Amino acid sequence: MLRPNDEQTIAALASGSGPGAVGVIRVSGHNAWQLISPCFSSVGSTLKPRQALLRQLVDPRTKEVLDEVIVIFFKGPKSFTGQDTVEICCHGGPYIIQRILEVVYSLGVRPAQPGEFTKMALLNGKLDITSAEGLKELIECQSRQQWLAGRQLYQGKLRDEIDSLRKEVIGALAYLEAMIDFPDEGDTQHIQLDHVKKRVDAVLKLVENLSSTFSSGKVASRGLMVALVGAPNAGKSTLLNSLLGRRRAIVSEKAGTTRDYLEESCLLDGRLIRLVDTAGIRETDDVIEQDGVALSKYILSEADVVVVLQAADSGIDERAAIDAMVKDMQKPVIAVISKNDLGSPAWAQGRLPISCKTGSGLDALKKKLMQIVDQATGSLEERPFITSSRQASALASAENSLKKFKLAAQSSAGHEMLAFELLEAARALASIVGDISNDDVLDSIFKEFCIGK
Repeated sequence: MLRPNDEQTIAALASGSGPGAVGVIRVSGHNAWQLISPCFSSVGSTLKPRQALLRQLVDPRTKEVLDEVIVIFFKGPKSFTGQDTVEICCHGGPYIIQRILEVVYSLGVRPAQPGEFTKMALLNGKLDITSAEGLKELIECQSRQQWLAGRQLYQGKLRDEIDSLRKEVIGALAYLEAMIDFPDEGDTQHIQLDHVKKRVDAVLKLVENLSSTFSSGKVASRGLMVALVGAPNAGKSTLLNSLLGRRRAIVSEKAGTTRDYLEESCLLDGRLIRLVDTAGIRETDDVIEQDGVALSKYILSEADVVVVLQAADSGIDERAAIDAMVKDMQKPVIAVISKNDLGSPAWAQGRLPISCKTGSGLDALKKKLMQIVDQATGSLEERPFITSSRQASALASAENSLKKFKLAAQSSAGHEMLAFELLEAARALASIVGDISNDDVLDSIFKEFCIGK
């Protein structure tokens, strides 16, 4: 059921902001055409659905012609939002768009909130939550891997997989409920429970497999997060600037210049990389620098890949401290000797030599990063995968409930307890695609959408 505020007719610019040849203004609500029809006196009070008409748009208050536009009416539920929708294609100048929106709002239409059109599509059954998330990723994608992530969500691959898993859980639950309501005599009860256990085992394995796609799906959706770490003056900021192809970080011979992390994205041959320049890691009495070092260690734990820089002129103690910190990391670590133009010491054997001053080794580093992206995303082409922490958290809850079912079954718990765990697993799976009753949770999903989407 829609909330009262959602029943109001809304409008916003649905095309990109900034000057352009064409702008598209979307008006959506149960009385969308009736409200804005005064702008089109030559059309009348009715408009044939899906017919594009070239008309003058007039300010009914002043009778001033604002623009010559193409107006299209989509009768709900056969529209993006599922509601009656009017799309006005006007010239894309900011002034024209501003004036048209001002007139539309004066007729009793309110401005749409970020993501509100998509939220209406969700509430009216035109999309599920994963499709809405996929739409956002398609709108914002900068690379092929992001397009791949958005496409599989928007096309419903993840939704179909979740629906299949949920049906299996519900099927096992129904079998268990029948055992509770219609108990049998003798060993038949044990045989039936074995059947339920087998179904749960199969679902658990599939849930675990889907959960394991998050690390790769995250790279596809958000880009490869690469932490540049090392001691002060190891060349991290210089490397960041070199990979970006512009001066983003301050570079100084004074140690400890970088006290906070800097994150910038770049495309390497079409692959999205998120570079994070961190504060130099060392023992220090400076409180601010200590905070920077602590933050660097946190970034280190969050990154998909760690590039460890050791300068050619670095000391043995400095190198030992950094090496010890990354020794047991369960993620790709690229060991780099920076400032290779100063020479290649014996201890640097096996590390990738680079020099931002001469440019040597940078192409090899870029190639390694691109290979990691391809390895992470190459296996995702033909199967559903998860891309967000929300999806991962819900899957983890489902997995936890299924494991609790197994433990409870092993300890001969009552059928009611077993049924409870299966019900919790089904609810967790349902929350991934749209069974969310909490308005705050629903709003948080759309808060990062831009206005007009």
